[in-house]
Amino acid sequence: MEILRSLYEVVWFIVLIALGVGALEGYFYYHFKFHDRRWFFPAALAAFPLAALAVSAPLSAPSFAHWLWFLGAEAVVAAAFRWIVRGRHTLPYLLLAPAFVGLALLLVYPFVFEFYLSFHDLKLTTIMMWKNTGRIPFVGLDQYIKVFTTSPLSEVTFWALLGRTLLWTFTNVFFHVLGGFALALLLNNSIRFKGVYRTLLVIPWAMPQVVAVLAMRGEFHATNGFVNIVLGKIAAAFPFLAHLGVGPVQWLSDWPLTTCTIINIWLGIPFMMVVILGGLQSISSSYYDAADIDGATYFQKLRFITLPLIRPVLMPAVTLGTVWTFNNINVIYLVTGQAGGTEQADILVSALYKAAFTYNRYSYSAAFAIVVFALLFFISVTYLHGFDAAKEER
Repeated sequence: MEILRSLYEVVWFIVLIALGVGALEGYFYYHFKFHDRRWFFPAALAAFPLAALAVSAPLSAPSFAHWLWFLGAEAVVAAAFRWIVRGRHTLPYLLLAPAFVGLALLLVYPFVFEFYLSFHDLKLTTIMMWKNTGRIPFVGLDQYIKVFTTSPLSEVTFWALLGRTLLWTFTNVFFHVLGGFALALLLNNSIRFKGVYRTLLVIPWAMPQVVAVLAMRGEFHATNGFVNIVLGKIAAAFPFLAHLGVGPVQWLSDWPLTTCTIINIWLGIPFMMVVILGGLQSISSSYYDAADIDGATYFQKLRFITLPLIRPVLMPAVTLGTVWTFNNINVIYLVTGQAGGTEQADILVSALYKAAFTYNRYSYSAAFAIVVFALLFFISVTYLHGFDAAKEER
C-alpha cells in the first residue's frame, strides 16, 4: 500500500505539473493569437484576474488588494503583448515560458521577498503577528545598520567575518589556480597514462561534495587521522623536527579554519586544472615553435605565450571560483559540524546561516544576505571589468 500511495503521489504531482504547463501555454497562446483583436484587452483584464483568484482561493482567502494586484499584472502583460511583442516569435516564447516562469518562482520571487523582509522585523517575537495578521513591523534601514554594527554571532563581528572571508577566498582561489595550473602544465605534455592521471586527479571534484568533505574530515582526526599519523611518524624519525613543533595537531578544535582551507583547496584544484588544460590545448604549437627558433627559454614561453593566451579562459574561471568559494558553506558546515558550534571557522555565509536558523533573526539575515549579494556583485563586476580591459589592451 505504501508503494502504491507513493506512486499515486508521484503521478498526481506529474499531472499537476502538466496541467500547470498546459494552462501557462494556453495563457500565452491567447496573448499571441488574439493580441490584435478589439476585444483582446478588455477580455484579458476580465478573465485572467478571475482565473488567478480562483486558483489562489483554495490556498488563502483573496482580498481586494490581491484582486488589484492581479489586475495590474495582467494589464502590464496584455499591454506588452499588444504593443511590444505583437505576435512575433511565438514558438520560441512558448517553449521558453515554462522555464522562465519556473525560474521566476524559484529565484526572482524569493529574492524580492528577501528584499522586502530586510526592511521589516521578522523574528520569533513577531512571527505569530505575521501569521495572524499578515503584517510585519516596518523598520526601514535598521536591519542594514545592525548588519554593520552588531555581531551576527556571539563572539565575531561583521568586520572580522568580512576580513576572514576575504582571506579565505583569496587563499583558496590562489592555490586553486596555482595547483590547477601546475597540474595542467604537466598533463599537457606527452606522457604515458595521461588519461589515467587526469581521471584520478578529477575524482575529488567529480564525487559528491558531502562524501569528499566527510572523507577528508576523517583524515584530520586527532588520533586516527592519516595526517596526524604521518606527522607523528615524521616527528619520531626526525627528533629535531619534534623540537620545532612538528607532530600531531588537534586540527578540528585548534585549527578549524586551516583545516577547512586545506580541504577546500584539495576539492577546488581539479576544476581549475580541467579549465586551464582546455585552454592550454587550444594554443597552437606554432607559437612555441617560433619561440624555440628565437631561442626563448621555458619560462619566457610561459610568460609571453602561455599566460596571455589562457587569460580569456582563466578570468571567467577565477570569477566563478571566487563566487563559489565566497559562498561555500558546505565545507565549513561539514568539517566543523556547525549547529551553532565553534565560531573560529565561520565566514560570512556560515554566520548568515547561523543568524537565520540558530538565532532565528530572519529579517536581520535577509539584510545580511543582501549585503553579501552586493559584495559578490561588486567583486564579479570588478573581475569582468578587468577582463574586458585586458582584452582591449591586446
